[in-house]
Amino acid sequence: MSSSVITASSLSRTGDSNIVGALAEVGVAFKHLATAVFRTAVAPVAPAQPLTAYEEAEQLRTYAAEIQQKDPDFAQDLFAAADRHEIEAAAAARTVH
Repeated sequence: MSSSVITASSLSRTGDSNIVGALAEVGVAFKHLATAVFRTAVAPVAPAQPLTAYEEAEQLRTYAAEIQQKDPDFAQDLFAAADRHEIEAAAAARTVH
């Protein structure tokens, strides 16, 4: 880990302590930002759980409902595809067990 230091002594000669204080606050804020970005970048990512056939079908139905006003024929095709996907997954699950 590295650290940064802003020396305010060289700036205080100007007599404007507001600038010195503001620079100090900017330095602290930057340090916090850099730390947060670093921690986020190297944070372990949990693997996503695969969706069930039901969840996949529901996502497809949701999309179909969104486009139903613009393209009702395609939406009906999507609804049917979602139903087929669910039925095929259920049939596959029955044959495995």
